[in-house]
Amino acid sequence: MSSTPSRVALITGGNSGIGFATTRKLAAKGFHVIMAARNQQTAAQAIAQIKAEQPNATLESIPLDLSSFASIGQCAAAFKAKGYPLQVLINNAGGSVKGKQASFTADGFEMTFGTNHLGHFLLTNLLLDDLKRSAPARVITVSSQRHIPGYGGGKGAQFDWDNLNGEKFYEPSLFYCNSKLANMWFTYELQRRLAGSGVTSNAVCPGFVPEAIGDRRSGWFDRVLYRHILPHMPFARSLDQASSSYLKAATDPRWEGAGGKFIVDGKERLSSDASYDEAQARKLWQLSEAWCGLE
Repeated sequence: MSSTPSRVALITGGNSGIGFATTRKLAAKGFHVIMAARNQQTAAQAIAQIKAEQPNATLESIPLDLSSFASIGQCAAAFKAKGYPLQVLINNAGGSVKGKQASFTADGFEMTFGTNHLGHFLLTNLLLDDLKRSAPARVITVSSQRHIPGYGGGKGAQFDWDNLNGEKFYEPSLFYCNSKLANMWFTYELQRRLAGSGVTSNAVCPGFVPEAIGDRRSGWFDRVLYRHILPHMPFARSLDQASSSYLKAATDPRWEGAGGKFIVDGKERLSSDASYDEAQARKLWQLSEAWCGLE
């Protein structure tokens, strides 16, 4: 680009699924969008597709592996070197890690917790100065209603500080729910720490989006199930619906200056009782600082 863009949004995992659908919409609204993505080949293809649809769109990509603190530091440094403002940060990437045994990040943390929470915790903190300089600005962190006990008939999160790395047992669905509770604690604690800065912190639940899940499945049955059957269920959300929820949280004037919210389908909802425990949120923040080397 020949000049510094006036409005910039950075989205993790913006090269596929809900992230890609959101990137397309942000670009259409005039944002210069930066995809922070692990797969730079896919990111390049995503940029080419959007440029073909929107010739005036401006986009670029920066390598990011949320399971590596070193990669996160390099991503933040690459962004800062551009001298851009940052009005919107969307912590979108992540998911659940399948398997009977825990897998681990490059820094030794259980993969789901390490990627969904710690990766975004570190990235956000490294970019906080940029967000504050660009205020009003917004941080959007993707969580899930699945952290709420009883939601969808599930048990919800059962956070155990002594089992973060699967020291006692490992169950993928539970560890995912726990990571989504961590996202809520992070969102609310970040909002408290940002008071008066002009930067807000909110969490968004995109709902159950079979299309996004189907893209990550390799088996033919799963791909048919998630792409052609489950999308027709009344509880399912399309990529368009899910990305619209992200866009509202990121750009709707209704949310200007409003933080500490859990936004579902564009509306504020209550999160779990546990998510409002400020002592637990502070504990997670302080431990995360130490784990990420931010102290």
